[in-house]
Amino acid sequence: MNRMLTMLTMLMGVGCNAKQADTGNEARVVSKTLVMASETSSGRILIADGARGVLTGELCLNEIFPESCSRAASDLARPCLMFGFELHHGDETDSVLFTATLRDPDLPYAPSAIALVNATHPSTIQWTIRSLTIPPEMQQGFDCVSQPESALCNLYGAHTVSMQEDGTLLVTDTSNSRILWLDQPENGTDTAHVKHILSSEHPEWGSERFPNMVQPISVDGAEHLLITHKGNSEPGTSNKGSIVLWNVHDRSNPRRVWSYPDTGHLAAVHSGQVFETPQGSLLLYAHSLGAAHDESDDREGTVGFASFNGVTKPTYLADGRLPDPGLGFTREVEWVEEWQRLMITDSGCEHAQDDCGRQGRVLLTELPELSASTLSGSADSSGAHQTYIDLKWTRSAFDAALKIPFDADRVGINSAGLVLRSGIGSCSKP
Repeated sequence: MNRMLTMLTMLMGVGCNAKQADTGNEARVVSKTLVMASETSSGRILIADGARGVLTGELCLNEIFPESCSRAASDLARPCLMFGFELHHGDETDSVLFTATLRDPDLPYAPSAIALVNATHPSTIQWTIRSLTIPPEMQQGFDCVSQPESALCNLYGAHTVSMQEDGTLLVTDTSNSRILWLDQPENGTDTAHVKHILSSEHPEWGSERFPNMVQPISVDGAEHLLITHKGNSEPGTSNKGSIVLWNVHDRSNPRRVWSYPDTGHLAAVHSGQVFETPQGSLLLYAHSLGAAHDESDDREGTVGFASFNGVTKPTYLADGRLPDPGLGFTREVEWVEEWQRLMITDSGCEHAQDDCGRQGRVLLTELPELSASTLSGSADSSGAHQTYIDLKWTRSAFDAALKIPFDADRVGINSAGLVLRSGIGSCSKP
């Protein structure tokens, strides 16, 4: 997830071994630009040449967590899912921080893991998080002494993680409907201490559920969080989402600022983020079912555009669509300054078991001309509150179809070491 503009407080950290050890096939073409993408259903992070889209390497959960994960996505006995990631680069080691779900048939929920690994083969693990230490005063509505294996005492379906400037990890603990601030694990343990929690137990949280993205952002010099929620707690509203801004200058006392859209909801929205673009500060979001109101059974997604106005609510501009067959279940959209393009992660289908007839892809489009709309941007069965505009497709970032991609980033020549750019190769096959 590329998240850095002048107003954002996103962070990059550490990074690359001088020698390459590869357990799989080696790719030897040095690229000046890379594209990375996580495939949810295959449990992989793919690395491709940024100009040609040719695969040059991958990191795989079956190598990182061999005791829990199977490479075969169809192996339902041990399915692991890859979600959000970020690349950390330094003088010595390129590393990748990511979240994953490691399903355990003995547990009634989907336990998550967070890991920081070197971008090499084999993938050397710097640390992992498999459990949490939550102070008693933060255990609102649950008790980790009497029920240590309950979902709320652990990570449950976590979707994203980002490392802050002070080393703190900011996590969307999606299925628990909360945001966590974690210390990195120490002394070789896989347990992280919880420093702060912002959850549905907060009196200002409302009915929003299932956060899938949190973006730290500075507004008027104060720390804020932009949180994207896929759904709602009301019956039958799991796809009625919203984007909410919180003031977290005092992390022990967060304050809700606004919710977008002003009325109604967004349809299964993902990955709302603010970017500085040639058309000003824009809130971009993957409106995953933003055009699913069509009379056909086709579940089409869009890219949502709104003007970001700081502590004042965003102004809806438009929903961008591609010509037939359009976009599938959109997961992420970013503005790539270096390419002057939007990069859209399109999962195709929402789930691997869906038979929607669409393929996953990461594609680039031009930024359309935008102007204020008189509509709210909220989604319903008619689309009457949305303004639709056409997007101009330029190219795909990968030369092959992807398996339910979730997150994608462009990596420039100065943000990746020679080993990563030379190609770390593919994972070993089980």
